[in-house]
Amino acid sequence: MKKKLKTFVRFTLFLLLLVGVLLAINYALTPKLLGGEDFLVPWMGARTFLFEHNNPYTSDFSEEIQIEIYGHSARDGEYPYRLDIPFHLLFFYFPFALIKDFALARALWMSFAEMALFGVGLLSIYLADWKISNLNLTLFFTALFFSFYGFYPLLAGSSAIFTALILLLSLIAFREKWDEILGILLLFSSIHLQNGGLLFFFLLFLIITSRRWRVLSISAMSLIVLLGITLIIFPDWMIPYASSLRANLRIGQGFLLSETLLIWRPDDGVLIAKIIKWVSLLLLIFEWRAVRGCEFKHILWVASLSLVITPFLGIRISPALYPFLFFPIALTFKTVEDRWKRAKWFIPLALFMLLSTWGVFLFAPHALEILAFLFPFTLLLALYWMRWWLVRPPRMWADQL
Repeated sequence: MKKKLKTFVRFTLFLLLLVGVLLAINYALTPKLLGGEDFLVPWMGARTFLFEHNNPYTSDFSEEIQIEIYGHSARDGEYPYRLDIPFHLLFFYFPFALIKDFALARALWMSFAEMALFGVGLLSIYLADWKISNLNLTLFFTALFFSFYGFYPLLAGSSAIFTALILLLSLIAFREKWDEILGILLLFSSIHLQNGGLLFFFLLFLIITSRRWRVLSISAMSLIVLLGITLIIFPDWMIPYASSLRANLRIGQGFLLSETLLIWRPDDGVLIAKIIKWVSLLLLIFEWRAVRGCEFKHILWVASLSLVITPFLGIRISPALYPFLFFPIALTFKTVEDRWKRAKWFIPLALFMLLSTWGVFLFAPHALEILAFLFPFTLLLALYWMRWWLVRPPRMWADQL
């Protein structure tokens, strides 16, 4: 007992030291960095509720946020930045809302987000069962934190990093049949399609088809209890919240494939996007049906597919999706190493290319649109390249080359 207590104290001290170091670094950097809107909205909403006792879901409050971000009220076509986080999840922003200085609150949020992003990397490697070398481990985490796809969500203050961590933990809980833990984890998973929502729905599909009703009952009962508590504390949040959600969805944040293709194909871009959408949807339905009763490695492949195919389903894509993409990366690299023992040079090269995405961001016209779709498309090709090897490993002489 004494030994366990010492271990716990040492871990706690290490965690506090880590948070302190990250906070000091982030606080020195955040005043010089743009972004943070994804954190600013719930932070201001939490402070409005706690200190002004006002409803943070109203259009009047959203106008305050718009002025803070745009310098004026949102005009036609501009994203309204309405608070669309349900009140029982807004609780997690209350500790940060106690900090009056936004730069300090954002720095603390980034510190926890960085630790969550590190957890995303570890869980991606663990789930893929990737026996990673020290060199590739260093490069993988360098790309995770400093490539466009890792650093940009941190800069925006996105909560999607925490959602990615929770959903990867949910995959582990599903595999280990930890139904109670899985039920709680699903309760705190985002169901926004931009934030890995397809992985959330895929997990629900697996739970239903495997008849693990205990998971759903635990989630439902926990949700009812939480909603009951929120309605006692703040009975007037649900209708304004629904209005905020509808307002944000009506304008949308991020990039649509159809709008992006119109840049280069103004005559038939919309038609091409529709064809890609329906082909992608049919592929997804086929793969979801085929995964029932299969081994867990097949489940991981379909989970990865659900993430990388999201941009091609007519869903707006924002940096919220990017942290999820490192799980398909780990699965791809693991398969490359298993199939071609002498091709390990490919992985460092691919990670260097991932780091070079900042060059595209800085110099390419329409860089954000290109980056939003190019990387998921590359991963989609990689997943179908590895499909039969991962799901039904062939025995070919070429695999030994």
